[in-house]
Amino acid sequence: MAMMMIRINLLPVRQVKKRELGRQVLVLFGVVLGLAGTVNYLWYDGRESERVRRQTQVSETQRRIAELEKVIGEVNNINKRHREVEDKLKVLTDLRKGRAGPVRMLDALATATPKKVWLKDFTEQANAVVIRGVALSLDDVSEFMRSLSNIVWTPKGLGRMVERKRDSKVTRVELLAGEGVIDEFTGSEIGQFFSGIELKQTSTSGLTGPTSSKRVFFEIQLSANYTI
Repeated sequence: MAMMMIRINLLPVRQVKKRELGRQVLVLFGVVLGLAGTVNYLWYDGRESERVRRQTQVSETQRRIAELEKVIGEVNNINKRHREVEDKLKVLTDLRKGRAGPVRMLDALATATPKKVWLKDFTEQANAVVIRGVALSLDDVSEFMRSLSNIVWTPKGLGRMVERKRDSKVTRVELLAGEGVIDEFTGSEIGQFFSGIELKQTSTSGLTGPTSSKRVFFEIQLSANYTI
């Protein structure tokens, strides 16, 4: 009895495995592509969100800068107007002081002039004053010059120094507007009304008659600070 051999064809099985492997490769490739696409999308979306956020920040910063520039411009305008107002007030103050200056100077001269001194005339230009007068003696002229140097400004107005002690920090001043009231002030509170007092020239003239005597004609130059 002859033995029969059975042959099995394995080719279809291999083809099926190849096709299955091919499908798996395709699925894996698709998954990789999907993951790559998702990652790229997420990266791009993140970058775009960051760009939009930064652009928003830039726009907000530019808006705030524009607002600040507007505020700065308004402040500059306010400061400019403030300076203009201060300049106008300074001019008005100077005019007011200048207008009252001659009156104050006449008060000061009247207070400083001794009984034996008579003023003939004076000229004033830009606070520079030239006084011409006559006195009974050179001592009276000296007394007049000392009196001029004693006329001072104080926080309470014009006054005449009556006492200044070397060992004291205060000076006693008779206030011209206080009807003889005497007050005390420190050195920093006092300012000279007349400064640069100089005796420019003198001449002596004799008079004849029962009561003849000599007269001293003088010319004094000084500066008047009546705009304090």
